Amino acid sequence: MRALRLSQSLYLTLLAFLIVLLCFLLYHCPTSLQKGVKKVVLFMPTPTYYSKTQDLDNVLRSATMPDKTVILTMVDESLAGPGSVLDILLQSFKSGEGTQRLLNHLVIITMDPQAFEYCRSIHPYCIHPSIFPHHFATKKQSIVPTPVHSLFTWTRNDVLYEVVRLGYSIVFTDADVLWLRSPLINLNPIKELTISCNNLNDGQRGDYLYDGGIFFLKANAISFEFFKHWKLIKVLFPKDPIQESLCTTIQQWPDAVEAYSFRVQLVNTTYFGGFCELNKDMLREAYTIQANCCDDLKSKVHDLRIVLDDWIRFKNRASGDNALDGMALRWPVKCPRRNYNQS
Repeated sequence: MRALRLSQSLYLTLLAFLIVLLCFLLYHCPTSLQKGVKKVVLFMPTPTYYSKTQDLDNVLRSATMPDKTVILTMVDESLAGPGSVLDILLQSFKSGEGTQRLLNHLVIITMDPQAFEYCRSIHPYCIHPSIFPHHFATKKQSIVPTPVHSLFTWTRNDVLYEVVRLGYSIVFTDADVLWLRSPLINLNPIKELTISCNNLNDGQRGDYLYDGGIFFLKANAISFEFFKHWKLIKVLFPKDPIQESLCTTIQQWPDAVEAYSFRVQLVNTTYFGGFCELNKDMLREAYTIQANCCDDLKSKVHDLRIVLDDWIRFKNRASGDNALDGMALRWPVKCPRRNYNQS
């Protein structure tokens, strides 16, 4: 029996040696020789995208404004395709007042290969998901925000952390936001964060805050250290979805905000508007409008198109024609209508 075990051990050792030797020869043999040899596949590696991977810093450097600020958004395959939310976002940039030039500074983070392929067919600055493989490995079915789960997920937090680490300030926009006018005038370049916060009551959790569809994050040591603290909070409270929201984190952790001297500028939702808080003067006053408080993606796309159509009509109205100024909002139609202020 001992001789048999010794024989088996020698056999396994020899087999392992031959496998290693074969791998070594296949790896190091000349390319011309490899063409004539049928390769043996010993395992299937995890798919990579080295041929398409773009260096994050290079893309950001190409798209940055003179003050090292970039505009970021994130999409997955559910948001990127013909007639998609991404298409409407880009169209709003082209149709807005003072927003066309900002397309040159928009970087789109794609969360899967399908979204990347579509993105690069319509826009010059698209980040391949292989740039953030660990963060996107467990992405959700869709990253469209709902009242219960903010779009500002920990995946996004990690992306923001990396971009700030590279020294770029960020104007982040959710993909379901229409840019009617340039919002840059509302962003405070001195403070670390400029954001609008929405109040919502879902009947179960009561009143709570969640992030508006657009915010500005200044790249400096204060922001970087604050985000490191935020990541620590996630480690300590891994199952608390509340901490995904910047607005709620600021509200619930005022000591940390003060300790890091993390300065915050709140913007009125009149200027960064959305379906959650409607008012009759949105087209006249809002810089951006988000299709928030709307869970269904088809309904979101449908109503965003109506808003964009009304905006184009409003913007192109004849001089002195006030017919559209007082018109009732046609939207949302399929998304829920909440908190409509007609005064």
